[in-house]
Amino acid sequence: MRVSLSAVLAFALLLPSSKAHAWYFPEHVVLAKDAVAQLPDGVQRVLRDAVAKTGPDGLSLCADVRVGLDDVPSSAPLTTPMLRAHAGADCVPYAALPALAGDHADGPAELRQVLVSSKGRELTTAAAYEWRRFLERVRTAPKAPVERMSFVHELDVDFYFIDPGYELRAQRTRSHFVDASRSLETVVRDAGLAGAVDNAVGQFLGHHLRSLELAAHGRAAEAILEHGFALHFFEDAFSAGHLVMTDRAWAKGNTFTRSRHDFFNANGLRVTRATSVESCERLDQSVEEGLPACWTTTGDGHLGLTRDASDRAHVVRAVKKVEIQLAMALDPDGVQASFEKLGERERIAFADLLDPTPWWTLPRHVRRARSGTASYASHLFKAARRAIDALREGAPRPVVEIGVAPRGQLLAPDVVTAAVDPCVTESMPDAPDDSIDERAAPCSAGRLLALGTVGVSLLRPLLVELPRASEDVSTLEGAAANDHGLTFQLLASVSTSALFPKSAPIDLYAPALGVSMGIAYRFGTYLPGRRNRSAVELNAGISTALHYDSRGDAGGHPQVTMLEQEIRWPLVWELLTSYGLPLDLRKSHDAGSIILVGGARIREALRETPVLWGVDVEVAALALSRGQGAWPLYSVSPEIRFHLGMADPSVVQPSLRGVWGPTISLSFTGGYATFF
Repeated sequence: MRVSLSAVLAFALLLPSSKAHAWYFPEHVVLAKDAVAQLPDGVQRVLRDAVAKTGPDGLSLCADVRVGLDDVPSSAPLTTPMLRAHAGADCVPYAALPALAGDHADGPAELRQVLVSSKGRELTTAAAYEWRRFLERVRTAPKAPVERMSFVHELDVDFYFIDPGYELRAQRTRSHFVDASRSLETVVRDAGLAGAVDNAVGQFLGHHLRSLELAAHGRAAEAILEHGFALHFFEDAFSAGHLVMTDRAWAKGNTFTRSRHDFFNANGLRVTRATSVESCERLDQSVEEGLPACWTTTGDGHLGLTRDASDRAHVVRAVKKVEIQLAMALDPDGVQASFEKLGERERIAFADLLDPTPWWTLPRHVRRARSGTASYASHLFKAARRAIDALREGAPRPVVEIGVAPRGQLLAPDVVTAAVDPCVTESMPDAPDDSIDERAAPCSAGRLLALGTVGVSLLRPLLVELPRASEDVSTLEGAAANDHGLTFQLLASVSTSALFPKSAPIDLYAPALGVSMGIAYRFGTYLPGRRNRSAVELNAGISTALHYDSRGDAGGHPQVTMLEQEIRWPLVWELLTSYGLPLDLRKSHDAGSIILVGGARIREALRETPVLWGVDVEVAALALSRGQGAWPLYSVSPEIRFHLGMADPSVVQPSLRGVWGPTISLSFTGGYATFF
């Protein structure tokens, strides 16, 4: 077995890591897969054709764009220098692009290397394995509480080995977070005019427009790589833990921000759309889209498990918009043909995803009078196509990478202005066949929509989906507890011991009952295998046992009470045997089930003063369960432990003075541990 130094270091870095996901890998895939599955067949066909064109580039993408982690083709085992799996992913799902981009690549060039090398399949294989385990756990025990973060952390362990830079990417940038201390309009202006892309919105704008430009110029493979980053940051902007960060929060350090991030991801955050013109209490529910104006969003490991969960449905609707725009840039004729084949209601619903002024952006009197028509739907579609056509006129903008600021402005001033305020004083080009009632016009008198422009027809329909907290985030407090660290533990045991003095009867101590307490450094949900495993333990306890030898002689001491002092180091064996390279996915989940040479103890018989009876080594420990519980109280996984050592029988058998002999002990131990 080869143990990689870098892998072990990465493993160690897991514990104090300040890495903060928005959605973890499988959730990014679920969101993208749901969105693609809801697109018209013609749009799916365009995306599928574009993926097929990436073949000469060597990108290992699955041909079917509807594939996710639960159904990714796996026809053979996968063995690489980094990973060993009994069923490896044959390809990388199109829906996995936003999961790989950002968290496993800082830019499209690096993402390309992930996809042309084995790393893309390795990461997908690990994610699929852990995701299927999670779904099976939910299916088999639907009413039992599921420690969801344990699945997130178990996948993290896999990623730390497969992708050694994984734990560092999110620590060195704020790019995955929405800047909650500034308005959306300010963030868009700063990103566009000053190139401030140290936030999710700015990153999204840069990657999305570049992906559309590349697609419009026929560079499908490059467009798809950029598209992965656009989706990643767009989805990040809907995560609860990424909507509560301000400069004041960042100033308190990584530990604070990680704890705040985790708390709101798990507990949820009440949000509304940043472009809503009224409060949650006053906004009506949209009849057209069927989604509430205000909802509770979650994040990182806590995405709703059903397609109609509000946090999931809102992100999927937004992602559909991004997918449609990419398809239009790749093949405008193909998407238009698909649009024209739709029925009237379907065309209206399709065009609703291209609308820069949806109902929640309009005053009440306007949205009540407004109604969708097939004619206006066609007008919105044609306007979006004109905006796409405009992207062909110039060269694609410079690439945006995480942690690297773009040179100069990111967007033209007119694009920024239109994206923030879609109404202009000039006439609306190509007015629809039936005139729009003035009461339903989205702009004030004398101003009309600048449809057909990049800012209004491409960026604005996406920006209007972005959420913000319903309350002032500076007043919101919450901190998740780290379930790794020092714990206090209380243990009980039943055991039997035998001492084999030279040329003397076997000395027996059975049955023995014991209790002990101590401190340990434990991992609650952070590692595969049994939950709440310890790295190191220091315990002290008392046991009392019946004493007799093989001839029935107790030597005057029929009952013996012992003071036991113990040190354990079980994680050492796990590191040496379970976390080498290539990492075995299945084996890592059995790590800790059997521990060899995991500790040592001193045993003293209690007389007037304690007298050393013997010392022994924990030769083996067999875990009988994976552990149960939730922070801060966990059950210590019940174990059967086998000890070998040496002892002085004369402590309780005076006739055997000076004759030491080997000992064997077998014990059953369990208990509870709680974090300080």
